[in-house]
Parts: sequence; C-alpha cells; structure tokens
Amino acid sequence: MIELAPQDVQAWAVAASGDPAVDAGRWSVVGVDWSSPSPTTGGLYRVVGPSWSCFVKVVQSFRHWEMLDVFPAELRAQALATSSWRYEADLYRSGLGSLLPDGMRLPHVYEVRDLADSRVLVVMEDVAASAEGWDSARYARAATGLGQLDVRMTAAGWLPTTELQEPGRLLRHYVESRIAAAVLPVLAADATWEHPLLTGRRARALRADLAELATRVPALLDALTSLPHVRIHGDATPHNLLVPAARPDELVVIDWAMGAVAPVGEELGQLLLGGAHDGDLGVDDLVALRDVVVPAYTAGLAAEGLHVPGELVRTAMDTTITLRSAFSALPLERLGEPVTDELAALVARRLDLTRHLVVVGLDLDADAALHADLAADLVADLDAEFDLGAPAGNGR
Repeated sequence: MIELAPQDVQAWAVAASGDPAVDAGRWSVVGVDWSSPSPTTGGLYRVVGPSWSCFVKVVQSFRHWEMLDVFPAELRAQALATSSWRYEADLYRSGLGSLLPDGMRLPHVYEVRDLADSRVLVVMEDVAASAEGWDSARYARAATGLGQLDVRMTAAGWLPTTELQEPGRLLRHYVESRIAAAVLPVLAADATWEHPLLTGRRARALRADLAELATRVPALLDALTSLPHVRIHGDATPHNLLVPAARPDELVVIDWAMGAVAPVGEELGQLLLGGAHDGDLGVDDLVALRDVVVPAYTAGLAAEGLHVPGELVRTAMDTTITLRSAFSALPLERLGEPVTDELAALVARRLDLTRHLVVVGLDLDADAALHADLAADLVADLDAEFDLGAPAGNGR
C-alpha cells in the first residue's frame, strides 16, 4: 500500500472539496483492482475522507514491471530504453484539457509529482461514475468527440511526445510483443484445442481460420501504413470514458498511457471492443454499432476540417480490431481452471466474438486496391495542412 504524508492529503482534500477551510479528517487509502494490468501502472488507490475523496495513480517505468523478464530480449531492451512510460503524467501537465471538445473533459488533476526510482504520482478527481449502460446515442457522441479530439491533438505541436508518436508503432509493437510472442504460439498448440470447451467441428473450423488469418498479419500491418494517421488516445474504451452520474451527457477521459499516432479510425476499435470483451455487447450489437460510430467519427473529423471517406475509417477500424482482438478474444489464460458454468458461458461468448472478428479480418482483402488508391490521394491532399500520412519508409 502507498504511504502518504498528512500534509499532502490535506492539500488534496482542499482541492477535491473546493473548500479552503476543509479539514481532511480521518482518511483511509483503499487499493483499486484493475482488470487489465498495464506495465506502466504501479498502483491505483482511492484516498477517502469524511466528505471528500480523490484518485491516486502511480505511473512507473517498464523496469518495475513484474512480467518484463518473459519478453524476448530485443523487446525487453526496447522497453527499458524508452521514456514512454511518462507520457500520461506529462500530458496532464501539458494543457491538454484545452483541446477536448464540448461534452468531453479531463478529470480535475490535483497534483503530478515525480517520485524516486522512475515513478510519478498523479492525484486526480475521483469521478462518481454512472452505472447506466451505454446506448447507441452515447457511442455516437463518444465517436464524434474522439474524431474532433484526434484532429486537435494532431495539430497541437506542443503536446509531449513519445516513441509511440512514430506513425503506426503502437499497433505494430502490440502485435509483435503480445500477439506474435504470446498468443499465436498458444493458438497453434494442439493442447489448446483439446480443451473440452474448444472441441467440436466449429472449433476445428475456427482454428483453421485463425491459422489462415495469422498468415495475413504482416500484410494487414503494412496495409495500414498507406492510410492517413492522426494522434489518438489509444485506449478509448467505455472504461476510460467515464460518465459522471451528475452529468450523464459528459464524458471524462482518463488513462492516456497508450497515446500514439495511428491510422485514422483505429480509435474506434477500442471504443467497440471494450464492451464486447466485458460481455456488454454481443456480435449483433457490434455489427449495429459499427454503422453508428463510423459516420459519427467522420463527422467529428470533418468538424475540425479533416475530411476522410467513411470507407477508409471503416477499413482502419476493422483492421485494427482484427489485429488487436481476433487472436486474443478467447480467454486462453483461464483454460487451466476447472470447468464451471461461468467459464463455459465466457468461452461460448468469446468463441462467438472470435468467429465474428475472424470473418471481419478475412474479408479485409475485398476492396484493398480501391482503398489504397483512395488513401494515397487523400494523404497527398491533406499532408501539407495536417502533416498526416504513412510512417517514414513508406513514402514519407
């Protein structure tokens, strides 16, 4: 558990309550579990007083990550050499809040403090989030706001940068370090498909389709380089777009650690797949929402002067969804557990999700040539104004 100085907590109590005369009173620190461990998150905590609370996040260097040793030597060396772990903390210091469009805001940040041993303390508002689920209108508002935000961040040359600002590096790094290194070998193993929840004709067909899709991964990554690129949040799931209970038309945008320069439309993949992984969205919901978020996002881009055909946005969204989630949707890490009704239901949902994502991925070649021509013309038209395009080495 984190150790805090009483004088610091008193200052946070004043900031959180908005009352200069407030007394912090008796307070406690409560650890917060997070479902998707991040290598640069050293801890999440709530500090709770009688009439106030705040949220504390410890950001850390990759060298503190307990899983670092399982990575291949080359990827481990890259992680140790990077300063990208600081990106979120530096963003909160940067004035980023001025770029968020109407209906979106940052949490109120009370302090960002460098600690010893390559760690940073970020103290912020403890947002009282609504428990209400997302409907299509909220997904549309989020997509429009993200489109506006992505263009504004791309045009703001004063924001902090990291190695992930090299166009396309975020997704390529994820595929190399997570999918290729850790997931594909498990999917290729006979033992995986001998599990009682993964047997049968449909599972065998899915295994074959996943193997075929795996052969297309390098080409899918390369195809993305021809698309216009923008600066993105990088992990804009509903978990990171908090809906305040007191202001349900507002979104509080948190967890900026994965910010990057990426193909225009990649942002939408995380927006949709977050709910699918949680079980809040089924395959039919994903199909319907794809037709909601693409035009909403393109409208947000257009509102900021960036006009991108919806088919290019959809291609980027579908490609990044495929690369991020088609191979990793199955809960492979839980297959060693005893079979229960809960696990069987989870695997069944994820099998449906995986089949859907594999179909999306295998269909991506259909209009590839047309989209490549559209993208090339668009990048040429927009590059001078927005400095968008493909990564260095691909015509830039």
